[in-house]
Amino acid sequence: MNRPGFGILASAALVALLLLAAAASAGARDKKLIWKPVNQALLKLNNHPVKTWDVLQPDKNKNLVLVQVLRDWYILNLKEKRAYKVERKDFETRGENLAGPEPDKHTPAVKTNGWDSHDIGPAQQITIRFAETGDVLAIELPHPLVVY
Repeated sequence: MNRPGFGILASAALVALLLLAAAASAGARDKKLIWKPVNQALLKLNNHPVKTWDVLQPDKNKNLVLVQVLRDWYILNLKEKRAYKVERKDFETRGENLAGPEPDKHTPAVKTNGWDSHDIGPAQQITIRFAETGDVLAIELPHPLVVY
């Protein structure tokens, strides 16, 4: 049975579903992580201390690290062993924290030709060699304190 107006109603429902799906996708893409400073972290570039640097991590994903080295900012994915160059302008300051994105499939990775990560007792040491410049970035992230 063909009812008048049924096709229009079905089309409107389909358009509404597509709009909801697009909004949900955009919302997931626009979701910001809260990056918190890592106290006691250490950072060296080419085996020398760096004058301006910072190390931050989100609470919920310890596989991600946001690193400032002089004027450059990188997100490191420790699990995938990838580094992504990001812009400071993409992050907003919230007290001592930053709110900003995590890398997605559209964020190009920085080429590296060496990545090492190992436990050195009270910390995890990550060493990365950037292919383009040959610079070696070394970061020590303290293990979380477990209180029994």
